[in-house]
Amino acid sequence: MTRTSAVVRICLAVIVAAGAPAAVFGEPAPAVLRVEDAVTAALRNNLSVKAATVDARARKLASDLSFNKFFPSVSVQGTALRLNQTVPSVVGVMGGNAVYLTPDRNNLALGLTIQEVFSPTFFVLMNQAALAYQDSAVDKAQAERTIAAAVKKAFYQLIVQKKAIDLTRSRLEKSEERRRQAEVSFQVGQTSELNFAYASQNVEGIVIDLRDMETANKAALTSFEQLLGFDTREDMELSGDLDVAGVALDRWDGLESERLDVRKARLAVQQVENALRIQGTVIMPSFIFQYTADPTLNGPTPDTILKGGNWVQTTGGLSLTLSWDLSPLLPGSDYRVKLDEYNARLGLARESEAMTLRSALDDTEEQKRSIRASMDNLEGLGRALESAKRAYDLTEASYKAGAGRLLDLQDAELAWQGANLQILNEKLKLMALLFDRDAKYATTRE
Repeated sequence: MTRTSAVVRICLAVIVAAGAPAAVFGEPAPAVLRVEDAVTAALRNNLSVKAATVDARARKLASDLSFNKFFPSVSVQGTALRLNQTVPSVVGVMGGNAVYLTPDRNNLALGLTIQEVFSPTFFVLMNQAALAYQDSAVDKAQAERTIAAAVKKAFYQLIVQKKAIDLTRSRLEKSEERRRQAEVSFQVGQTSELNFAYASQNVEGIVIDLRDMETANKAALTSFEQLLGFDTREDMELSGDLDVAGVALDRWDGLESERLDVRKARLAVQQVENALRIQGTVIMPSFIFQYTADPTLNGPTPDTILKGGNWVQTTGGLSLTLSWDLSPLLPGSDYRVKLDEYNARLGLARESEAMTLRSALDDTEEQKRSIRASMDNLEGLGRALESAKRAYDLTEASYKAGAGRLLDLQDAELAWQGANLQILNEKLKLMALLFDRDAKYATTRE
């Protein structure tokens, strides 16, 4: 397998890995695509980011409106009743004779209930809603940064692939020129048929490699367009370069507190602590304010309905109730079981937070070492590229002067192209390390 085919395979693998879950298709693809536009499109169309955004939005609304737990509950009801028969009832005695009142068959009754419950649990539930929103916001940030890092790596993989194709085309042009020169020299008897055969074989080998690379490039670009939710187009170009200048390693101090995994672990501890507080408020009393009214009207007509004196309220009133559940104080109650459970969960959450923080610190140090090593490798590869270019120039000059062999020139040319690809891949590796670093933090590195 050649170096260029390896680049193609890596590029396709990164794109496939970045495509889960897939984006929504149908957006027209631009003629020129920058990495910023690619990330924006992926964040706009990716299903996992959309789901995280919807969840965060819903939890934010629940957090903003969590004070509605203090709203009173209000219910109103109305009943229209027509009696099958009416029975006179004694309403008084006058002069020794009973006075009877025969009710109307039609009746109208209204009901109103207003209840306000005040419990200390409400304050803790409000905090629970706020913590749930913060947790979903971290999930959203993790989804966005993970997708952004994957898209950036896939984008620059395609850039490397395109540069490898350009290097191969340049090599093909030079090889075709050498084949023409070898053919002319063979015809005039200045070189052997073997040299001409070597030159022709080299050209055909490069043509095959170039054709495979171009085919794979089109397939990779199509997959990348689908990842971003674009309609495919043959003429889309990627605009970008492997710029690793200005990489700073002195901005890491204190950043472990900004890591998303550390923030997630701390929120987990806070949520369990809040659950314990909720459990603690269960044994506290609640106050219930309630007002009820049930005015009724016998024989409703437009005249009687509009007169307040015709409405009679038989029950209802204002009440204040103290509700205190004492069952949690009993040994072996469900309250005590849950209290022990939440205490155990809190211990585990705190241990998990400590482990996450230690892991984050170790990971940060490993990132530093990897980035420094990659930067050192780039310096060494830069010197190797200069040496390979110098060797190629000297071998080419020797060949043109008739003192060098064609095979030596081809080897030098292949070594020079390999050095170019090595430095491109090392730049890509360094950028991928930076993308992975930024994906783990709550704020984008400058």
